[in-house]
Amino acid sequence: MNQSRLTRPVLIVGAGPTGLTAAVELSRLGVDIRIIDRSAAPSTTSKALAVQARTVELLQPRGVGEAMLRAGKQCTSTSIYGRGRKLATVEFERIPGRFKAVLLLPQSETERLLTEQLHRQGAEVERGVELVSFTQDESDPRGGVRAVLENSNGAREILDAPYLIGADGAHSSIRHALGLPFAGTSLAQRYLLADLHLDGDIPKDEISIFLSAKGFVAIFPITEHRCRFMATAPDTLSRDSDAPTLQDLQSVCDGVVSMPARLREMNWSSWFVINSRHLSTLRVGNVFLGGDAAHVHSPAGGQGMNTGIQDMINLCWKLALVRTGDAKPSLLDTYQTERLPVISKLVRATETATKVFNSTNPIVYHLLTHIAPIALGTDRVQNMATAVLGEVSANYRDSPIAHGGGRVGRLRSGDRIPDVEVVVIGDRRPVSARLYELLDLGKLTLVVTDLGIDTAILAERLGPWRAVFTIRHVAVAPNQPELRVHDADIAADLRAQPGFLLIRPDAYVAAVADESIALSDRLDTWFVRANAEGASC
Repeated sequence: MNQSRLTRPVLIVGAGPTGLTAAVELSRLGVDIRIIDRSAAPSTTSKALAVQARTVELLQPRGVGEAMLRAGKQCTSTSIYGRGRKLATVEFERIPGRFKAVLLLPQSETERLLTEQLHRQGAEVERGVELVSFTQDESDPRGGVRAVLENSNGAREILDAPYLIGADGAHSSIRHALGLPFAGTSLAQRYLLADLHLDGDIPKDEISIFLSAKGFVAIFPITEHRCRFMATAPDTLSRDSDAPTLQDLQSVCDGVVSMPARLREMNWSSWFVINSRHLSTLRVGNVFLGGDAAHVHSPAGGQGMNTGIQDMINLCWKLALVRTGDAKPSLLDTYQTERLPVISKLVRATETATKVFNSTNPIVYHLLTHIAPIALGTDRVQNMATAVLGEVSANYRDSPIAHGGGRVGRLRSGDRIPDVEVVVIGDRRPVSARLYELLDLGKLTLVVTDLGIDTAILAERLGPWRAVFTIRHVAVAPNQPELRVHDADIAADLRAQPGFLLIRPDAYVAAVADESIALSDRLDTWFVRANAEGASC
């Protein structure tokens, strides 16, 4: 590995949740970074509000999750109303995993907590700094990117970086400079959005969605009285004003919401139109795109910010290992092959959900309000819906990394690994722990669940790749009543069929095996063997 390349910082453009996550991940992994944002100060508006279960699950071991839980409001259900009554309730306690809620936390707070974590790791956001232009030699994958930066005083700087991460939002200048098409559509309907106080009978501990033939109203509690208000904008409202008034919002609320509700003390409001678009490529040479720069869609389900955060958790461990020469450059291609299917499915699903829930067609409204209670009255639909909303159902089974990676019972290579309780086996007295507490967040973790395996011999056998994995010898604990359907089944399978689990830093299974030779094949495909002196070769 070229030493000068190692000392050049990775350039991250954009200090929203996506860019901040990239900066936190890379700096935590010992990668020099520079993160810039053209705004002089952090945003103070709430913007994205929902933090989903999978995001909390991933950020907890990274030092941010617990602070987010303390700062936000946990909603354990969503109730859907129509025809003057409650039609159904989506029960978030069914979400697989330890966190069984939607965390409502203003985006400004998410950004603050990520920024504080970044500061603790010794890095800072450079504000008032803009990316003016960049070039790269795509024929030389080791050449990196040459960027021209300009600060608020007009002073310019040329920065040579091994990689550029574009997290500069829906109007991404990086995406435009690359000439990448942002395929999709703009939905015809206009919407209202506001943060305000609400007095009335609407529950303060759950998300409430009201359906009518006029459209919908969704209410997300932020504090005891303050909430996020989202609604279909009726054609009768004036399009001339810069933002909807409190009177506009109250009028819509009175026409759709079937409970008494008085709106007051509005902090801000806006009109908006939903764009439903995504890139067909997330990588051009040494430039990677994620978050809103790569995908925008309906806020239905509160998935957007979470998807951007998870984009970066997928990318950064790969980038760090390739940068140090411990992984093969082809590993970086899997960022695109893994995330694009997740993004494409999400954009399609949120667009469809928005069209159905927002429909003013009386036939669609009639069908929706009669079918929803029946469907959500079944365990199967409830379990599926909550896993999708919590973003724990996404998998990378079709990823090149997962191909030929094996399976144990219901657990397949490419799946999210549940955070099961385990007993750590070692020289000392066995200790109980959660699996996620044992994961190496900088490289692979080889979890051995077969108590008859000598891990010292196993480590010697896999010695050529010793730089890219950590071994944990555990027994899966019995009787874990807090685990729900899917995770409980996986825990039972792992107890019944002990073997090896090769787990990625983003808590997905890279391989499941009962023979170490299969593991060496998987490691040799993506990672670099060390020579006798310990250096990668």
